[in-house]
Amino acid sequence: MNSNPLDGTSVKKYGLALHTASRELGLAISNFAGDSRCKTWNLDRDLATHLHQYLVEFIGPQTWADLAFIAVAKGPGGFTGTRMGMVTARTLAQQLDIPVFAISTLAAVAWAQPPLANGLLELEPPQPPLAKGGLLSAEPPVAKEGLLNTEPPQPPLAKGGLLNTEPPVAKGGLLNTEPPVAKGGLLREDMALQMPAQRGQLFGAVYSVNSNSGLTELFPDTVMTAESWQEKLESWENSYQLIEVASELGWSVSSVLELAYLEWKQGSRPDWSGALPYYGQHPVKGH
Repeated sequence: MNSNPLDGTSVKKYGLALHTASRELGLAISNFAGDSRCKTWNLDRDLATHLHQYLVEFIGPQTWADLAFIAVAKGPGGFTGTRMGMVTARTLAQQLDIPVFAISTLAAVAWAQPPLANGLLELEPPQPPLAKGGLLSAEPPVAKEGLLNTEPPQPPLAKGGLLNTEPPVAKGGLLNTEPPVAKGGLLREDMALQMPAQRGQLFGAVYSVNSNSGLTELFPDTVMTAESWQEKLESWENSYQLIEVASELGWSVSSVLELAYLEWKQGSRPDWSGALPYYGQHPVKGH
């Protein structure tokens, strides 16, 4: 059996992650010492029918006794799927007497974005450059009249059309030469994530990612109108990458497992009873 020596922060055996918050079922397992696997199924409304079967088949050759902790996507996402995954994770953890890490689906997507994800299990290829507002831009620069802009960038102009040779100035008149940093002095990249919700609203959240300490929640997962979210982004003081979260999220189950493992290494051992779903909205209008 593949296992690591037991100490205060290492994984004794394996971690198992479930992602049922979308139309895709995602399962991942790892001992974080070279034995990892991940699989997704597009089950849509058949999740309740196949979840137990696929889970039992996926975990082999390991057994339930090989698990040191369970991670589960807590939402936001589909109401029925999220609830089903949470109940499954809580039941297994209670019976096995192991911790459950409830991980935000938006946090998992943020962690999966290169280049700062740690890549404990796997990494996605580099993304194209960002355009204004943080949206992905795959188009070459275009000048007026629709012609490609091949001219070198020009220096900024001050009032009256004169060249502005002054360095950038921050609030209070001080020279602003520092990039945004996270705690510990590491470079910070903010990830603003938005995902469609019911009744014309959306879920929004902002996380910062750095290569060593992981993920920091800057604005919690919140359901709001598109106008309120836009106002939040316009007033955001740091640069950010805007990520449109799609409806198929099972692929991010490896990030759910990685984020849980980071918490495990920091000594966290959350009891199964504290693992709760995040719905954001009631499935029935008017509640």
